[in-house]
Amino acid sequence: MQPTTRSLIPATLAIAALGCGEASEEAGPSGGAPASATVSTTDSAGVGIVQISDLGALDLPELNLRLLYSTAADIELYHVVGAVFLPDSSLAIADRGSSEVVFLDQQGRERQRAGREGEGPGEYVDMARIGVDAGGTLSVFDARLQRFTFLDAQGDVTGVQRIQLNEAYVPLVHLAGGGFVAVLETRPFRPLGLQRGPLFLVVFDQAGEVVDTLGRWAGKERRVSPDQMTAVGFGATTLYAGGGSHAVLATTDSVDVTLYEGPVPLTSIRGGHAPREVTSDEKEAWTDLYLEVFPENLRPSQRQVLEQAGVRDTYPAIGALKVDADGAIWLGGYPRLDDMERRWTVLGPDGIPVGRLRLPVYRAELLKVRDSGITGWAALELETTIPSISHELLDVAAGRIAVLRTGEMGEEFIEVYAVEWP
Repeated sequence: MQPTTRSLIPATLAIAALGCGEASEEAGPSGGAPASATVSTTDSAGVGIVQISDLGALDLPELNLRLLYSTAADIELYHVVGAVFLPDSSLAIADRGSSEVVFLDQQGRERQRAGREGEGPGEYVDMARIGVDAGGTLSVFDARLQRFTFLDAQGDVTGVQRIQLNEAYVPLVHLAGGGFVAVLETRPFRPLGLQRGPLFLVVFDQAGEVVDTLGRWAGKERRVSPDQMTAVGFGATTLYAGGGSHAVLATTDSVDVTLYEGPVPLTSIRGGHAPREVTSDEKEAWTDLYLEVFPENLRPSQRQVLEQAGVRDTYPAIGALKVDADGAIWLGGYPRLDDMERRWTVLGPDGIPVGRLRLPVYRAELLKVRDSGITGWAALELETTIPSISHELLDVAAGRIAVLRTGEMGEEFIEVYAVEWP
């Protein structure tokens, strides 16, 4: 049953447009922004509803960043799949390349490494996610073993929880009592043609049984033929993230965002955006990058497959998503292939936009997909909807952000900044 609107907050914010000269990520079809943008709020059965006429046209203050430390000089990382701040502002990094959790102190000095490859306690086969719950407990999720490993701040194992399912799932929030909220992708028969398999936000109990379904979203846009499934170029999908007790989901074909605290919906955001054209040159560049993952003799046939799958005429509305432990939502724009920076918009837990910042884009072509033999930019496009797209913003907590970077040779390093609000 749909909730009924019980009150209207008499506040509509008229917000001036951004000036000219912005990077290509923000420009509309004609290179400019609308004359104005508005934000309005209502309350619907306890869920805040926020309407944003044009996210990119909001005139918001810039957040200032002050570099605290970088791991580039003296800490070797192989394939970072996540990093989280612990309650004391130290940092725990999940490095899938070494099957280790790397602990840094508040100044960025390496304090401890824990873990190795294997299936025993404190060992990992396929590190997929690292998180900290609302009580400060650290957990690492192994996608291959479908197992949570719980650790203390020194890296010692304090518990193990194994949940084995036939479907793919990604945990977002741990609940009191051992249950958790997760994104679940079922494996139904896929019809031929253009399709977007569904994603579900579900609640698991401690035994791994699904006890509630909170919502359904459309997954990755793909073209399905009798013998294979091919990603649509710049296709739409659903992004998701978790932090502390909060989970957030957002569709990339529009600014359609829902924030949860545990299993309870808090805020729903519906936003417009000025579509940006994907040029013919950009379509060809995307195709060339995709083909790089295949041997040269297979590229002509794969090009035909891509042409049949198609490329969207406009960029998705958003390309990255994060939520911090306080429930603030971080929406990343969708950069063009040659953009060096991504613009992030920060919204409070109530959905009201509060500021912006720019971060260097983490280039997916430098990802190493474990055991696949694929190392190209298109590797993510070959995966199923699970997991959500990787990006540069690893974690946000207590006025700090952790940013994933890559060097000229593809090496990974992390920078930690203090966020200074205007």
